[in-house]
Amino acid sequence: MKNILIITLALLLVGCGSSDKTEVTPKKVDTTNQQLEMQQASSLLITHFMKSLKSELMKGVKEGGFENAISACQTKAPEIASKFSTENWSIKRVTNKPRNQLNIADAHQQEILALFADSLKKFELFEEWQDVENKKDYYFYKPIYMGKFCLKCHGDSQTIDEKAAAALEEKYQDDKAVDYNEGDLRGMFVVQIESAEILPLLIQALRDSL
Repeated sequence: MKNILIITLALLLVGCGSSDKTEVTPKKVDTTNQQLEMQQASSLLITHFMKSLKSELMKGVKEGGFENAISACQTKAPEIASKFSTENWSIKRVTNKPRNQLNIADAHQQEILALFADSLKKFELFEEWQDVENKKDYYFYKPIYMGKFCLKCHGDSQTIDEKAAAALEEKYQDDKAVDYNEGDLRGMFVVQIESAEILPLLIQALRDSL
């Protein structure tokens, strides 16, 4: 595992004890104004991504049913991620049950997913620096949970849309992103920001994208 130092964990609803499931051991510390700005910028980036992707998925469903939404997600999600990413910051989705193998979580990300999956600790976000001394490479993680609408393409045999199931079998022979229930952890967003100094550029870029 990368040699990292966890610097803060915000919005922790239940006590932060140790876990046998993961080596990641977050500690609650005072949050600076700069840290809050990094959180807010990351959350805003995720919001923009989610709104854009939801719009494309709803458009796909309207035009051709849930099987069409699968094609929209396959092509549009990477385009949207690319649209909201630059050499200074990036956004992506990862999971330990991928449909698209490009979205599989690495070993460290799976440890953070384990924190979000812990029903005894209600983590709403997780953040860290991976170059602590120079305050570069800020990472922000936010869980993705299954909604009722999503079960039409990610549910079990009782909830998944029949035509969507056929389309999935054709497009993804090694699909692991099924058999979910509403409220299950699907994966997480990962936002990387090069440094706090580029925050004004990120905010301006998000404003320009509206």
